[in-house]
Amino acid sequence: MGGQALPLCARCTGTFLGVRAGLLALWAAGQGRRSGMPGGHVRLVLALPVIAWALDGANAFVGDLLGRPWMYAPNNVLRLITGTGFGLVLSTLLYPTVHYAAGTAAAARAADDEPVLARPRYVAALPLAGSALIAILLLEPPAPYAVWAVALGAATVGVLALVNAVFIVLALNREGTAGTWGGAVAYAVAGLGAALAEMGALALVRRLILG
Repeated sequence: MGGQALPLCARCTGTFLGVRAGLLALWAAGQGRRSGMPGGHVRLVLALPVIAWALDGANAFVGDLLGRPWMYAPNNVLRLITGTGFGLVLSTLLYPTVHYAAGTAAAARAADDEPVLARPRYVAALPLAGSALIAILLLEPPAPYAVWAVALGAATVGVLALVNAVFIVLALNREGTAGTWGGAVAYAVAGLGAALAEMGALALVRRLILG
């Protein structure tokens, strides 16, 4: 961005920002507190970006091993597109999981048990959000590098913290006890602490290996 490398590669940049964009798109589309996973036909559609992401990653990995392009020459634009698609798919799994874990009560949760993306307009919200994200990143608007670096760092920490908070709730069998902001704060703080610890540990391992 502006001649400087961002904290993550193009594919991971698309993935983490794609998760955030997907969660926002689902909320804006009126999904409410849906806690049901996507249905059968929708899963087939969601499998396509995952397959594209996996093939693009495999192509780059095998190409590195061979020392030459395998199926095609990798490029950052394609990495960004496949990463964003994968992030959008992850958001459709994380969105209902969060609402299941943070539901107020079993009865209230049952009322919102309709699967996410149950209607076409909900599905359409995801590619629209992904296209907007990719366009913003590729057009490189006149925002300082620091703004993009902080935005990406915040997205990465935020996604990891959210996932960790959900794992903590489920591991403690505390589903349905974080239905209010006050009840969610403790789990959010624990998830953030776990995310920072994980990232710190990875940074330490990387430093020990690479020096």
